[in-house]
Amino acid sequence: MAITPGVPQLNTPTGCPLTAAVNAIGGRWNLICLYWLDAGPKRFNELRRLMPDISHKVLTETLRNLEQEDLIRRTVHSTTPAHVEYAISEHGDSVRPLVHAVRLWGREHLGHIAKPESDAAL
Repeated sequence: MAITPGVPQLNTPTGCPLTAAVNAIGGRWNLICLYWLDAGPKRFNELRRLMPDISHKVLTETLRNLEQEDLIRRTVHSTTPAHVEYAISEHGDSVRPLVHAVRLWGREHLGHIAKPESDAAL
């Protein structure tokens, strides 16, 4: 799709695939949450321990958003006391390669920004 200067482009989840992707997996914690859930189902407090910088409220919102996007599933186990587990959904499986690609890029990026400025200019 060519972008014509001066012509507003439809930038909604239904009109733009990139916007739809960013809406689904963008945000500070979404990919990190998906990364940890890739290893297997986790309970809420397990995720909190794995991501100590996330607040209870933000983790709750992140999990709700990922569930709303059908990237994770929430399972309530009927035990006493009841507990809830979060896992990657069938649709969420499609995001796994992206999560790992972003992680690999992040590793390379950390190496790049750690180089002294004289090396970066080469």
